[in-house]
Amino acid sequence: MWLFTQIAAGICWVLYGSFFEWYWHKLWMHTPRPPREAFHGHTIVHHGLYRGDERFFVPEEAHPEHILLKPYALPAIFLVHLPIMLAIEKFLVPNTAYGGMVTCVLYFATYEYMHWNMHVPRGHFVERFRWFQFLRQHHKLHHRYMQKNFCVLFPLADLVLGTLLTDASLARRRAEREAAIANGTLHAEKKPGLRLKRVEGRIRLVRPPKAPARARSFARFETRRMRESRQAREALQVAESRREG
Repeated sequence: MWLFTQIAAGICWVLYGSFFEWYWHKLWMHTPRPPREAFHGHTIVHHGLYRGDERFFVPEEAHPEHILLKPYALPAIFLVHLPIMLAIEKFLVPNTAYGGMVTCVLYFATYEYMHWNMHVPRGHFVERFRWFQFLRQHHKLHHRYMQKNFCVLFPLADLVLGTLLTDASLARRRAEREAAIANGTLHAEKKPGLRLKRVEGRIRLVRPPKAPARARSFARFETRRMRESRQAREALQVAESRREG
């Protein structure tokens, strides 16, 4: 009975881990709020270095940078959740704390291991599995569309919270848009304030010149993000050249 409750607790904490990963990734790593280091290190530096194209991968001759989380991430996550695990064991379900503790450590370690191999393809055995290829493409799409696919390890929360994006759903959306363009219907009720415009030879939905204040704020944020990302890349290149010298 003791082992059964610990295993059941571990499964519950894995499910919870997907939602914790989603909320932390979206609300702190992609939103400029305290602690600001999470946003800067992830959105500015990590996404500035690794894009949703061939730059998603670290080249064979390059040294991987800014992929793993900070060394204090695991102790911080563990200590934040430890009182919750102990309270659940004492007041709700006995014999569950050890299952939660082990799951917390294993989830974090697996997250780091998988995230590393997603960006650093070196023919590791895990890369042979189809589920890993799915998760790698899932994360690559996140680097292309930063408001989608927030889960790296277990995309349950993306599915439940409506942020799951796959190649199939992306192709379906493009086909629907092309069909809407061909038919002259754009479902304006779903995208108010947008209009058709030819950009670089392709028809796109864009905002009109007098965009709402929120759109202007987002545009300023994107400009600042790109500038800081460029500065981060330049600093990394300087550091690399100094090491090689």
